[in-house]
Amino acid sequence: MRFASAIVAAAVAAIASAQIVYPFAPEGPCVAACTDSVGKALFPLYDDVNANGPFFFASLGYTFNRGSPTTITFMSQAGTCMNTCPMSEQDAYRASYYPKYNWYQTNKPATGLRRA
Repeated sequence: MRFASAIVAAAVAAIASAQIVYPFAPEGPCVAACTDSVGKALFPLYDDVNANGPFFFASLGYTFNRGSPTTITFMSQAGTCMNTCPMSEQDAYRASYYPKYNWYQTNKPATGLRRA
């Protein structure tokens, strides 16, 4: 019985320490600065970089919870800022939007907060 308990405890520990893998590279420093500055203006704990941070999924929600008032505000302000970015970064952002959106929809927790 002790052995089975040890196995269960090890499995729980492994699941609890599982790392989230966000398989996308930043589009560039200008686009990253836009999303970060707009995100932090709306939500001071905004963090769309640290996939294992406590506010990662909540932060991605500003971009990918389409139709919400928060997303409309975020995307309008970030888009205005991104208009000053190099076209290569803007193109990279547009190309990565739907793959990131699909990843977010598949991986987001039901609460919109980080998975435990």
